[in-house]
Amino acid sequence: MKRMIIFVLFTIFFLSNTSAQNAEKPFNGDVLSADAKPKEMMKIFLSGEIAKAKTVWQRRYDKLKTVNDITKYQAERKEFFLQQLGKTWDRNASLNPQVTKTLEKGISGKNAYRVEMLVFESIPQFYVSAAVFLPDETRFKPPYPAVLVVSGHSGLAKSYEIYQKVPALAASNGLLAMSIDPIAQGERSQFLTDKGKGVADHNIIGTGSILLGRNTATFEYWDMVRAIDYLQSRPDVMPDKIGVTGNSGGGTQTSYIMALDERVTVAAPSCYLCGLYDSILPKIEPQDAEQNIFGQLAFGMDHVDYCIMRAPKPTLIETATKDFFPVEDAWKTARNAKRIFDRFGYAEKMSIIEHDNEHGWHQNLREGSVRWMLRWLAGRDEQIAEVKDMPIFKPNELIATPDGEVLKIAGARSTFNLNRDYNNELLAIRKTKNENRNNNEFVATIRNITGVRPLAEIPEVSVENKGKTNIPETLTEIVAEIERFVIKTENGKILLPALKFVPKTESKGTAIFLHEKGKTADLPQIETLLRNSKTVVAVDLRGLGETQAIRSQYYNHQWFGTDGTDYYLAYLLGKSYVGMRTEDLLVIARWLSENNSVNNSVNNSEQKIKQKIEIVASGETVGLIALHAAVLEPSLFSNVKLDKPIRSWYDVVQVGRSFYPITNLVHGALLEYDVPDLLQSIKPEQ
Repeated sequence: MKRMIIFVLFTIFFLSNTSAQNAEKPFNGDVLSADAKPKEMMKIFLSGEIAKAKTVWQRRYDKLKTVNDITKYQAERKEFFLQQLGKTWDRNASLNPQVTKTLEKGISGKNAYRVEMLVFESIPQFYVSAAVFLPDETRFKPPYPAVLVVSGHSGLAKSYEIYQKVPALAASNGLLAMSIDPIAQGERSQFLTDKGKGVADHNIIGTGSILLGRNTATFEYWDMVRAIDYLQSRPDVMPDKIGVTGNSGGGTQTSYIMALDERVTVAAPSCYLCGLYDSILPKIEPQDAEQNIFGQLAFGMDHVDYCIMRAPKPTLIETATKDFFPVEDAWKTARNAKRIFDRFGYAEKMSIIEHDNEHGWHQNLREGSVRWMLRWLAGRDEQIAEVKDMPIFKPNELIATPDGEVLKIAGARSTFNLNRDYNNELLAIRKTKNENRNNNEFVATIRNITGVRPLAEIPEVSVENKGKTNIPETLTEIVAEIERFVIKTENGKILLPALKFVPKTESKGTAIFLHEKGKTADLPQIETLLRNSKTVVAVDLRGLGETQAIRSQYYNHQWFGTDGTDYYLAYLLGKSYVGMRTEDLLVIARWLSENNSVNNSVNNSEQKIKQKIEIVASGETVGLIALHAAVLEPSLFSNVKLDKPIRSWYDVVQVGRSFYPITNLVHGALLEYDVPDLLQSIKPEQ
């Protein structure tokens, strides 16, 4: 196959300082009307895809009639879930637990308990800070049932008052309870500066993890697995009596570990479980990185499945009437799960409690957690309750490490160090793969990772002509006309606004101009192409230019771009923006190559390509798309011009805290290829 030539241009063009008021009619590069809601386009499109995925999930759920049906369903989802979490670590590595100090609390003996401050290694040199709440041995004799308590999104984590009260209540009633700090919380900051970012750091961790086929949840899951390993190693713990409970983000973690780890006998997730299809995505928005598992909606894994995967083990959903995780959908999830538990003959082991309040681990819910644990772990159905002024510690007392930060322990490693290890391991693996696979195999691999279909399988576009627009004063000498049109893909649901600049001289070919800030963001580059007698089609790929979404700051715009919400909607569906945008570029190029004029109707897809198209891409986001398109369908393109270098994904992981547009991430890409591999693939033969 003849290789194409890629020109990497590093010259920066500057707009001339022409005053718009000198033109009789100001140039207007917009094509879409406000009625089309262009900035909502991707959210509307992806929401429709989610609705279709829900229908598929519902059909599968409705077929769960027998225990054999359910057992197969459970196994399918567990296998999928573990695969999406990616590569984990060695379960045989030593935990090296160290009790750093012991504290005591109590009122007149009845509510007394002790606390061991603990540090252990869930991965060698990856430290977990924890507090182990122990019953009073004069009242309760070991060994004890044990409860793992996981914190929600509080900077204080295990030291936060409400996250102390559950293990304190458990210990004062005869259960050993261990509370751990999740990554980026409590004593486990992943940066020793800007402490306490919490959710923001979870999302930053997600950036590199996604490229490695991991998730922020991978680290949280593994910490819990190893925490249970530690509990089972203690002589004062009954190894077959393990419960897990947590609130909010801790409810997420509880849901994951209860679904995946057979050792979790009893579970009580609080203020989280409701439903992805019905609640979180249509009514609010995707949450932080660990709460979004790649492809889970397309596969068919909703919140209720976390309960179904563990059926018929005792499971309690806790909810609040005014929670932003809708209470009505929590009840729906509980009913759907209870129906499955009933197939096993244990409907009573699936239950739900609600509290009339806002989001939070309120007293009624905390007490419900501990009562549920006592019932199913200890066989004690008792109406225990928190005493007034429940004895708890000041936050600075529940510090397990000498300096209050695990990263200050000599040799300590962060999530970023662990991802760098895997990144370097994959670098060597990719080198071997590239040496042993031909171009066809490489192309097939990219398609599999990105989701880009062969060109023949992508439906034809339709085109709506929007008429001509005025010509910018700077281009009047070289432009004959500018045509406005909309290229429609995805059965008309995706609108790609475009401008066709026709030169006054005879055209010597067609160039597609892409700019990550919009199709008219750099008119001097377009002018250069026109002076070279090129017909220029400047187009906004989905989610760029006129359709660029500007969502909430939940996914910090400075770090991730303005469309983190839409990215994670696609991520949950198993779609990559790189893949979707690459298909946009491919069908535009195909359409242009088959048509002499944008006014012509779309020709039959079997028509032979008439001309090859040049791509000019300005900016890293569109440059990445151009490279993918050129590698996957080289017969469409004459050459690719980039105005700046594109960072390797390897470097994004190595940096750690990286300024990188989230839409440029492809889940698991580094397992198979990197940006330099794309460049190498279209490099001229030596």
